[in-house]
Amino acid sequence: MRHINKRFFRPTPALVVAFIALFAAMGGVGYSAVKMKANSVKTKNIRDAAVTTNKIADGSVTTPKLAPDAVAPNARNASNAENAANAMRLGGAAPGECQTGWLKASIVVDTSALTVDNPDGVVPGFDCASKSADAIHVHREATGQYTISLAGIDTGTAVSSSAGANAVTAASKIVNGQLLAKVWNNGDAQFVDGKTFSLIAF
Repeated sequence: MRHINKRFFRPTPALVVAFIALFAAMGGVGYSAVKMKANSVKTKNIRDAAVTTNKIADGSVTTPKLAPDAVAPNARNASNAENAANAMRLGGAAPGECQTGWLKASIVVDTSALTVDNPDGVVPGFDCASKSADAIHVHREATGQYTISLAGIDTGTAVSSSAGANAVTAASKIVNGQLLAKVWNNGDAQFVDGKTFSLIAF
């Protein structure tokens, strides 16, 4: 039977060198990371989503490093708030101001106050271009015919209705800011004074 030498095993010099080489190879990654040259890490060396917020030092990303179209979340929210405010305006005009398709003026005219001797009058009402007390002026042209001047308004369409038995009204544009309203009896189509009519202009 073969005798086994139970002496303590001593590594040979070659085995020691092999172990040293092995440990050097295993620790080489850490060593190289410490000794890497400046700017040696390229974009292709970084995997997607590897750089997170907690890995970026405070103050390390400055304005010169941002892209021209970069938008911070707070700035985007501020922009949205501004857009929400602008959504309340059409073409830069706030509600109540003059805009195409919006109500530009509305009045109620009592023609009994307009006579041959006193053909002119100021009518209270809504004028989108002017908030002055005399913004809407009415002039009696003839029996049942009245020119309505609206300060600063480019009128395109007008609709009128009358109050009173068998009275009919109609309104048409003369020039920008002026409408002609006519009032007549429904029974005989004769123009008539003393009626009250309402008018809205767009």
